[in-house]
Amino acid sequence: MQDLNPLAADLNEQIRSASPAVGGLLSELGKRIYLPKGILSQTTEANAQAHQFNATRAIALDFSAGTTDIMHLPVSQKLVPELTPERVYGYAPVLGQQALREAWKTHILRENPLLSQKTFSLPIVTSGMTHGFSLLAELFVDSGDLLILPDQMWGNYRLIFQTKAGADIQTYPFFNAASGFNVHGFRQTLTEATDEKLIVLLNFPHNPTGYAVTDTEAQQIVDAIVARAETGCRILVMIDDAYAGLWYDETVMHESLFGSLAGCHPNVVPVKIDGATKEEYAWGLRVAFVTFGLDATAMQPLEQKLSGLIRANTSGTSQVSQTLIRTAMQAQGYAEQKQHNYETLKARALKVNTIASDEQYTRYWDVYPSHAGYFVCLHLKSGNAETVRQRLLAEHGIGIIALGETALRVAYSCLDESGIEAVFAEIARVIEKG
Repeated sequence: MQDLNPLAADLNEQIRSASPAVGGLLSELGKRIYLPKGILSQTTEANAQAHQFNATRAIALDFSAGTTDIMHLPVSQKLVPELTPERVYGYAPVLGQQALREAWKTHILRENPLLSQKTFSLPIVTSGMTHGFSLLAELFVDSGDLLILPDQMWGNYRLIFQTKAGADIQTYPFFNAASGFNVHGFRQTLTEATDEKLIVLLNFPHNPTGYAVTDTEAQQIVDAIVARAETGCRILVMIDDAYAGLWYDETVMHESLFGSLAGCHPNVVPVKIDGATKEEYAWGLRVAFVTFGLDATAMQPLEQKLSGLIRANTSGTSQVSQTLIRTAMQAQGYAEQKQHNYETLKARALKVNTIASDEQYTRYWDVYPSHAGYFVCLHLKSGNAETVRQRLLAEHGIGIIALGETALRVAYSCLDESGIEAVFAEIARVIEKG
């Protein structure tokens, strides 16, 4: 086993002192990782103090026009004429642009009133949410660690945490008999796990079903986690908020569970993973955020470790992507444009729920409760989901997703309202033909 670098050992001690729960949750890689005091730190010092010449940055500068500018190709600059070359081509800080991190924290506070009296970190920018989950897997997950997930989940969780990190996954049925969130099954899974370290992943609005929890269910989830933490178990709770803000039903909670979990117990470390991907309608820009329910004392050494991980992986998130998100959030008309997109998606969601639940289709499928996000899921009463999917694609040119043997996921986010009835009618016809 390799010797622990003194910088890593010092960070470990700082973390253990500030938050024993975080210290106990670190993976072996999490304990080893650190940010070297090398080129990055020397460049940072030079940026602040080198007032005459700065020959530290691994970029090229252009002095030909009598001013100092970052070297670039004019053909690409024409595509973003309102942005300065530095904001497009320069390297972003490892943890992300400071202004964007502060703006996103303000956004989180505005959308989550429960956090108004809570302590939580400045968000860390990642190259999409998958990158954020991967960082958490590296920092906290060792082979054999137990990860608790519902049986219906985003498939990438298995790839990140099980295939790559080696976690053991324990699932529970997502829905109970009343078609609500299965709090009893969740609590039972937590209770029966004997591990002293647990990793929990919760996702509302839910992918693939579009389910969102009620306030009562949210409190029951928190109570179950706290009860397990009371036994001395250290619990990392990851909150996947990819579809935050896209709630279409007034009966469900319109906040992240992160607000309820922050500060709920010393042994519980909540982490919110969200992003511009869906919330800002900016999928390909690959800008997401990781936010911890921890104070500054615990976050300072943890940020150093995350900086080391990011440095060893992507080295940072795209500068121009961050600039575009931050600039858009400041632009005139921003709020109105977001509201317009939200209303468009809400109209589709309401129509989909009405059409899919029509009594003419009750002999073909049950509709899983869907209150939010992008999707509705059908539980087929007959036929094979993959067979139905293939026939819809080959015979009717309609693409949907098969989940297991009996579930179909329809992304109404990419359906025009005028085509919704036709999609479900064709699904029914294919099932009818058998």
